[in-house]
Amino acid sequence: MLAMLAYPETQARAHAELDAVVGRSRLPTFADLPHLPYVRAMVKEALRWRPLSPSGPPHQTIEDDWYEGMFIPKGTVCIPNMWHLNRDPKIFGKNPEHFDPSRYLDASGNTAPGMSEMKERGHFTYGFGRRICVGRYMADNTLFINIAVLLWAAKLGRKKYASGSFIPLDLDGWVDGGLSVLVVFITYR
Repeated sequence: MLAMLAYPETQARAHAELDAVVGRSRLPTFADLPHLPYVRAMVKEALRWRPLSPSGPPHQTIEDDWYEGMFIPKGTVCIPNMWHLNRDPKIFGKNPEHFDPSRYLDASGNTAPGMSEMKERGHFTYGFGRRICVGRYMADNTLFINIAVLLWAAKLGRKKYASGSFIPLDLDGWVDGGLSVLVVFITYR
C-alpha cells in the first residue's frame, strides 16, 4: 500500500492491466495469474523493496574460505544481510531504492526471459540454499491474489493539504526506530 501511494504510476499500470485482463464484471482469480505479468512483478518488487526481515537465517561455513581478503574459518556462522543484497545495483539496476516492478519485465511487458534463479524469484528475501523459505510459493500466491483483488477493487490515493498539495510521505521514517543491520561473523571453537 505504501508503494502504491509513493509510486502512483505503478498503481495506474496495474489498474490498466487488471481492467484489460479481468474487466469489472468479476474478481481476479488464480486462473488470471499467467495473464497478469505486471501484478506478478509487483509481488517480486514488494518483497525486494521492503523485505520482512533485514537479515536472513544463519548459515555455517563447511570449509575454510577467503572473501575479499578476509579469512573465514570453517564453522563460522554467517548471517546474510538481505536488505543490502536486495539493493545491489549490479543486480537490480541504477535505482534499487525505488519501487519499480518493471525491472522484472521485458520491453513488451512480459516476464523477462533468461533470468537466473534469484532473478526469477526477484529478490533474496526468501533466502537461499538449504534454508530457503519453505512457504515461498504460498506467500507469492497469497500476495498475488491480495494485490490483484485490492487493486481491482480500489484506488489508493494520498491525502492533500487544504492548499491542494499532497501530504509528503516518509518512506524511510521507520528506519530510525528499526533494527541496526550488521554483517557479523561468529566462529565456534
